[in-house]
Amino acid sequence: MAYYTGSANDMAAVRSALVDACVAEGWAWNEVTEVLSKGAMFLRLQVVSGYLSLLGRTSAASGDAPNVVRLGQIGSVPIVFPLTYEVFAFESEVYLVCRYSIDFYQWCAFGNSTIQGLPGSGMWLGASIGSLAADGGIRIDPESSNNGASHTTGALFWYTQNNGLSNRNSFVHSDLDGQGWALSQTLGASYVGPGPLAPLISVLPSRWNSEAVLLPLRSWKVRPSSKLSLTSELEHARYTRIDNYVPGEVVSIGPDRWKVFPWYRKDTSARNGGNNIDHTGTFGWAIRYEGP
Repeated sequence: MAYYTGSANDMAAVRSALVDACVAEGWAWNEVTEVLSKGAMFLRLQVVSGYLSLLGRTSAASGDAPNVVRLGQIGSVPIVFPLTYEVFAFESEVYLVCRYSIDFYQWCAFGNSTIQGLPGSGMWLGASIGSLAADGGIRIDPESSNNGASHTTGALFWYTQNNGLSNRNSFVHSDLDGQGWALSQTLGASYVGPGPLAPLISVLPSRWNSEAVLLPLRSWKVRPSSKLSLTSELEHARYTRIDNYVPGEVVSIGPDRWKVFPWYRKDTSARNGGNNIDHTGTFGWAIRYEGP
């Protein structure tokens, strides 16, 4: 694993830092097509109208995900430069976290699923927002959020409804049931998000020692007969609650160190989030940290 950090004066510099980190870790970059690739993973990475735009593919020029995922202005809050970026690059997973305006965070991530037997490429990707600008701000709660046309959860795999593709901020190419990047069996299907972990997410942090357990960060696909299939389980990132953690804090658990971040912005006064807000309560995540 490699860890990189620095300052960027615009979104093009953020992209350059991400590309450089990936190339150093064995990815190939085609400057003409703006495609990053490694094995079965293909990612078009562009800067469009001030947004960093990521589009998953199954080849260098085809097999596109239904929409892009992006970093950029959410609601009325713009990204302010210069910002600080951190890149966590592993063999098959890459995470980028940006901090700006003191306590705002945005992110993107992509990698290859560890779940065996998927008929698709297994590539997954996500970012703070989908293809819309999220004019209505953030909508997040302890279980999962059914995004409306102008809302985003701001969190990875937090919901899986297909009836808001323009605002979907994560995709997995499982190709289960021959449906490619789809996360649900039909349009309007019941959402999953972190639903299987909802009881644990709701009771964190511990009342006994004030710590928050790191929970598996997974994606699911809705299948026929109301069944679910696990499509990814990230190796180097976890869900958690950050009530008692400072954003950017490094937490040691056994031999491992984890760096803790809010999904967008921490707010302990409304820890369970809400609708049309400019924060993500105390919902957050931890990324394995092997930096200095």
